[in-house]
Amino acid sequence: MASVSKRGKSYIVRYTYKNEKGESRPGWESYRTEKEARERKSQIELEQKQGEFLIPNTMTVKELFDRWLPIQNTKHRWAPKTYLSNLGQIQDLICPYIGSMKVQQVRAYHIEELYRTLAKTPCGQYVHGVKQTLTPKQQERLLSGTTLNEVHGLLRTAFAYAVEWDIIRKSPIPRDAPRKTTNEREIWDDEEMAAALDDIEDPLLHLAVHMTLVGSLRQGELLGIMPQDLDFEGGNGRGTISINKALQRASKAAMKECDPNCVLHIFPDRREYSTSSLILKTTKNKKSTRVIFMTEPLKKELKSWLEKLVREEESGGEKYQNSGMLFRMSDGYPVEPGLLRRWYEKWQAEHPQHKKIVFHALRHSSATYQLKVSGGDIKSVQGNTGHAQANILVNTYAHIQNQSRLELSRKFEQDFYRHSQASPSPVGQTAGTEVSCDLLLEALRNATPEQKKQLTLALLA
Repeated sequence: MASVSKRGKSYIVRYTYKNEKGESRPGWESYRTEKEARERKSQIELEQKQGEFLIPNTMTVKELFDRWLPIQNTKHRWAPKTYLSNLGQIQDLICPYIGSMKVQQVRAYHIEELYRTLAKTPCGQYVHGVKQTLTPKQQERLLSGTTLNEVHGLLRTAFAYAVEWDIIRKSPIPRDAPRKTTNEREIWDDEEMAAALDDIEDPLLHLAVHMTLVGSLRQGELLGIMPQDLDFEGGNGRGTISINKALQRASKAAMKECDPNCVLHIFPDRREYSTSSLILKTTKNKKSTRVIFMTEPLKKELKSWLEKLVREEESGGEKYQNSGMLFRMSDGYPVEPGLLRRWYEKWQAEHPQHKKIVFHALRHSSATYQLKVSGGDIKSVQGNTGHAQANILVNTYAHIQNQSRLELSRKFEQDFYRHSQASPSPVGQTAGTEVSCDLLLEALRNATPEQKKQLTLALLA
């Protein structure tokens, strides 16, 4: 039998249980309210009667994650960047707040309190588990809903393992996750993309932006392309680019923990005692490995660029170290993602007439424009962008532009009122005919293929 007693502001549930050896041992649990304590008392008595009582376990939340993280890393073959990201969230957003709690004592309200706390927490409050002193300006930038959603995913998975390992009977993680932040990125439309290309004078940056816009490439995929990935006769002469690698700077410590098969090549360090390495790795997912088609202007630019690389290698002498990458520095070393991003930001600062967007938004701009010109052919565009799931493409990248929606509205109005008798009423008069669902469906059935494409775009909006 179990009992409940008050101790200070808490209520203690005391009971006896038998350990793995069959020996009787005393156990106790603390609760904030008498109601919770008595509910737990009844639960313990029922579980002991049914032979389902869990032996008390002192494992903390931190110890759970210490055990869980290597298993997940091995099972899912995380890339170094993914491993480091998940480790950072555990160290900085979970363990400082509930890491010392025993897994068996965590309740749903503890997790809800964690979410409320994190929603008011500045970015960078903890780094590697150590609390930081932030400036007033730094304290203004709070953690996003997307970050809280990712924390929820880590907690949900880890505590599901705790259930499988018979540490707890039921996961305390709430069913509803914190809502992701849905701030839409600024992008360029087709005219802005063309105007920007006309104004980029640096050959390397021009080629990088041009290829990103044509192929909807991720930055790492772009910089991971090698000359042998180019086939100027492929695609019935149109020319193809094989996307099957990504360039990334990764922590050396993280690489030791990750699947070595995901790292294809490690480039030599340029600085002594560097804690990270520039690596060539496998793509983000299976669908990220794909073939994209060249445009004629891009094909000409690529051929010209390859000729430039040959000239640089011939004139570079012994100092030139050919890395084998398409995008190289003047000494042959690969162009790093951070460096390309800084060059792009410098160009934007020098050309304020162009709308300011981040480099990754070039991929968004490309995907949106491809959806527009393809009439909403999601599968074809997905083949170019390399998204694992089509809904990610639609929900995240389909910035449907107002001009397309205005044109759709004009075409729909023109067609609808032609098939129905419901013409717009003059000002000051009452419409004599109401629009019925039957008339609307009839108009849709009689729509031309072009109008149906426009309707598809409207559904994406």
